[in-house]
Amino acid sequence: MIFKLIIILFSLGSLAYSQQESGQEYRRSAIHNGNLVKTVFGNWGVVGQPAYEGPRGAWINENNGYVGDVSLLVGAEVTAPNSDGETITFHSVVVCPVDRPVLGGMEQSLSGSPWGFEPVAGYMNENQESIAMSTNPSSWPSSWPDKGSDWNGQWNGFFGQDVQNIQQESFYVMNDNNDQEFNFSQNNQWGVEFKPDIDNPMLNGLGLEVKVRGMQWGQFLAQDCIFWLYEITNTSTTDYNKVVFGELVGTYVGATGTDDSAMEYNDDWSFFDVNENIAYTGDFDNDCSSNPNWVGDVGMVGYAFLESPGNPYDGIDNDGDANTIGGAPSFIESNFDLNTVETGDDIVLIDEDYNRQVITVTQENGEVLSLVTQGKQIEIIIGETVLSEGNLIDENGETSINTNAYDGIDNDLDGLIDENYYLHFRQRKEDQDGNVLFDILNPKSYIDYISGFGVNNSMIDESRDDGIDNDGDWDSEYDDVGQDGIANTGDLGENNGFPDAGEPNFDQTDPDESDQIGLSSFDYFVPANNFPHSDDEAIWDRLSPGFFDVPSSISNGLPISGEDGDFIFSSGYFPLKAGQTERFSIALLYGENQADLLSNKQTVQSIYDQDYRFPPPPSKPTLHAVSGNQKVTLYWDRIAEEEQDPVLKEYDFQGYKIYRATDPNFNDVRNITNAHGIIEGYSPIAQFDLKDSIDGYFYPSQELFESSQGYTFFLGDSTGLVHQFVDHNVQNGRTYYYAVVAYDNGDPESMFPSENSKLISVLNSGEILTDQNTAYATPSSKSAGYSLDDIADLEHYGPGTGTIMLSVIDEKKLTGDEYELTFYDTSLDMIDNDLDGLVDESDDEYIPITTFYNILNFSEVNEEIVLSDTSYYYLQHSNISVQDFTLEDLNGTLIEDSVYELDSDNGKIRFLEYDNPLSLTNLKAKYLYYPIFKSPYIQDSPWISESYDSEVFDGLTLQFANDWNVNFIDTKSYWVSDNEQNYIFSLGLQDADWLNPPVIAKAMPNDYVIIFEDEVGASASLSLSDFPDAVPTDNFTNFSVYDLTNQRNVPYLFSDNGGDGLIGGSDIVYFYEKDNNEEYHYSWNVSFYDIDTQNPIQYNYGNGDSLFISVTKPFSHRDTLYFQSIQPFVDNNLASNELANIRVVPNPYIAATKFESPLPPGVTSGRGERKIEFQNLPSDALVKIFTSRGQHVKTLYHEGDIHSGTVSWDLKTKENLDIAYGIYFYIVQSDFGSKKGKFAIIK
Repeated sequence: MIFKLIIILFSLGSLAYSQQESGQEYRRSAIHNGNLVKTVFGNWGVVGQPAYEGPRGAWINENNGYVGDVSLLVGAEVTAPNSDGETITFHSVVVCPVDRPVLGGMEQSLSGSPWGFEPVAGYMNENQESIAMSTNPSSWPSSWPDKGSDWNGQWNGFFGQDVQNIQQESFYVMNDNNDQEFNFSQNNQWGVEFKPDIDNPMLNGLGLEVKVRGMQWGQFLAQDCIFWLYEITNTSTTDYNKVVFGELVGTYVGATGTDDSAMEYNDDWSFFDVNENIAYTGDFDNDCSSNPNWVGDVGMVGYAFLESPGNPYDGIDNDGDANTIGGAPSFIESNFDLNTVETGDDIVLIDEDYNRQVITVTQENGEVLSLVTQGKQIEIIIGETVLSEGNLIDENGETSINTNAYDGIDNDLDGLIDENYYLHFRQRKEDQDGNVLFDILNPKSYIDYISGFGVNNSMIDESRDDGIDNDGDWDSEYDDVGQDGIANTGDLGENNGFPDAGEPNFDQTDPDESDQIGLSSFDYFVPANNFPHSDDEAIWDRLSPGFFDVPSSISNGLPISGEDGDFIFSSGYFPLKAGQTERFSIALLYGENQADLLSNKQTVQSIYDQDYRFPPPPSKPTLHAVSGNQKVTLYWDRIAEEEQDPVLKEYDFQGYKIYRATDPNFNDVRNITNAHGIIEGYSPIAQFDLKDSIDGYFYPSQELFESSQGYTFFLGDSTGLVHQFVDHNVQNGRTYYYAVVAYDNGDPESMFPSENSKLISVLNSGEILTDQNTAYATPSSKSAGYSLDDIADLEHYGPGTGTIMLSVIDEKKLTGDEYELTFYDTSLDMIDNDLDGLVDESDDEYIPITTFYNILNFSEVNEEIVLSDTSYYYLQHSNISVQDFTLEDLNGTLIEDSVYELDSDNGKIRFLEYDNPLSLTNLKAKYLYYPIFKSPYIQDSPWISESYDSEVFDGLTLQFANDWNVNFIDTKSYWVSDNEQNYIFSLGLQDADWLNPPVIAKAMPNDYVIIFEDEVGASASLSLSDFPDAVPTDNFTNFSVYDLTNQRNVPYLFSDNGGDGLIGGSDIVYFYEKDNNEEYHYSWNVSFYDIDTQNPIQYNYGNGDSLFISVTKPFSHRDTLYFQSIQPFVDNNLASNELANIRVVPNPYIAATKFESPLPPGVTSGRGERKIEFQNLPSDALVKIFTSRGQHVKTLYHEGDIHSGTVSWDLKTKENLDIAYGIYFYIVQSDFGSKKGKFAIIK
């Protein structure tokens, strides 16, 4: 199976200069469910807990948990005096207050207060219970403590202010200020009173502050994994020279909620892979059937370092990438042999800037050689001193690593610092009987400073701040974008031909340019409570680099049995200086088996190496779902079509898919497999895509197709886009979950198409949380007597010849208000429609062709507001009608508009100056607003790619049948004359293409009349010979041309074959219209023909004779329409008649019904929802239920919603007891009458 990924990215990072208030009172939890991995997490640094709040590291199914707990460990070596003045070196390991079994008690004070990380105030809305989530704006704080006021109301995103390329992102901050174990002498065995900050005695712990950021994408290649990014900052004044980062993992393949009765944790196994920097867990028998809530097969879960601290000074290729750029030697066993210094040996000295110098020993045996390396004095006796570092030491039958592998010194004078047999060459472990538990050969490359081999390999000791493109992947064609990292801004460094800080694939933006330490220890301990949570020294030992340990249930890296064990893994050591920040990235990933898991890790690494900037899907549309009788209506907006891909800088939107499920995770429509039969995708109930050449199946490159293992993507059938859909394949009383996802077209060479996520959460309380593009609906009948009148026709004033109809989309949002519909057109819309560089010019754009429309709501909004000086206040509506806006105090006194600024488009207002006397007082804003403003979405509009429907407002939508093309209407064009017969005439366009340049005849959307008089002299023709110049002549005629639409005379050119100024059977009149700016526009011509060309007749026209000419006309600024919405109501007579339709569903009720919702995720006791429904009730109904003996069981109340005639009963009595089986009777009472009936309950 190809690796798909969830990305929960936790970022541990610096707060500004001092730690903020933190503590247990700020603990919050939330659920990440942005793709196939769904997990609860807490802002005190733990994942998979609190267990009672949601899924625990679940994959695919919310009850398929793989995690008991995952929590952060950060350790540091500290030197401080004790109460006697003695200098003590000790180790502090900051833990998280996790709920798990431990050895020797939890890390806490004598009074029981937890010591460890706690959440920091200010990074969530403290009035509710959720961690700040990008998909839930109500969880955001009013202001972010680490940002300026311009971030208020915006998402504090990983990619920037309110940049939500990540489909689901979380953010919180924690610190260790509550960990006071070593800050007060009475709290620790050493008697030390360590204060990390000499300037702030109130700062406790180690002075560590942590930002945690969670990120998930739902793309096909990113739906089975979670990333955690950690940034940790030392805000104290103390330098820590030895720091280690780790995770404590409570394995639990088979976890569901808090119910441990199945004991599925008893057969897990765990191991590691130092080459891939990953630790992982599986279920020994791949069977979780003892947990009755488990669904489907059992996979594996892994934890992979994607980025860890780097060491650019040790001369060792810690991350194993040296072979990508050049040659270097690799460690062999003899590199760790003891070495006696002899005359003629070469040794390496290191100065304090880590520069190496090779010297040759010239002293004779027995002589003393004094050296200085790394600032330390060393004395060597030639022929006697034995040098070693990181070698194996056997003491009392126990093999361990020489402790000098951890001192940061080159003890064997080979130029390498802290080489370690276990870490850099071979990981091997035997049990007490000599059985090999694991034996992994993993030789790292290094620099041989004596021979020089490897010195020029830029991928050894690479660094992200050395100003060197170590891995050579910076490409001037694509990456030379300047220090802001954005192309075409003209900033410093753009297009200068060499890499600059901030550009892609260079230093800080290129994770490969760090010699990352990676996985440096792994301790799999049995039983699971064998973790010394309160013993810092014991934890430190287990986190030491090169410490790899597993129980005897592992043989040669494979399990021979499963058991109840957990593990810790780490990366270290590294320095963390005062004010320094280190960043870590860990991926929690899933796979079908071990091979699939390791393959998936490669995909995760690739995504991380791109700084998570793989092209996101289009923006999520905002979805509305309307329940109806045996139907659900969906409608959504067009934001996905309007926004550019922020990574590719192009518009790659392709279409929409609609998913419907009865499971909130959409697992019942997850049924599309790859070539191996592994389920990868979901089946939509409908799909709509652009009508273009991109359709059918996506054909990827060979490499991309192989990586997907035969899975591909259907791009659609070029159906055209719609934004409304009615689902009739539903049943009343059943809850359905919907998602409308936008998708892009992908790139066959590099990426599959990507689509939005489908996020719906069902909390343990039963509450359903949806995302912007998801919804749920339960169809039901309307209440008895429900009525909705037809909408009256629109009142139209203006020349437009098209038609407009109103349709009801959402009956619940109908207002009954009056509205005004107006239009923009090409002549007045302030847009260069024909892209000739001119706006509303007197040429092509002079012709008023529809471009946008507005809808103004005539119901005045009266809104009480409070302005605070120059801070913006957001009104309830945007697109305010400026001329209809007034601001008053509560006494009704008008406030001059010169003292405030109204941003009408965005619906916000503020005072222009500080200290306004009305600041922080109650004011009243009165205004009208446009629910639709300057919308281009008119059916068949030529200005947008396609539009088959218009936008929905207040429950309504308009259906335009606009006359986009201006055409002659012969049925509305006619003669008014006393003649029995008249000339045949036609209206046409004749370009003057004989001219240079040619003059093009324009189809003006106007109606005309040619008015005749008895005598020649009514008007005169312009000169035909001087055309296109408008030269008057004395060629008088007996007619004039009048523009009825604009009410003005029309100049003309007359081709008068008779030469008498009268209309004849072969004459032509050319319109040469003049606008208000004295500009001429060549437009229509009217040609006249004899009825009988063989016997032409001269028809005489005079006073009272006219020729009316009509054309189709698009809607324009000249058109205004008025209409009034409607509202549903209850028809009393109809309600009385419909009482007979009241019924109970199902009847009989037999044990259960498919309409009942299952238990919420993580809840393992109980049977879930029970219900029957009373349908077709009046809106004011009381339903009284009785036993067959006449005992009152319960009374149900209709809530008065006329849109639903359904009331559910949970089969409990008024005392909240389960009812017995049997026959029950009911009485429905309402103002419209009553109805009696009975139903059966069979359990």
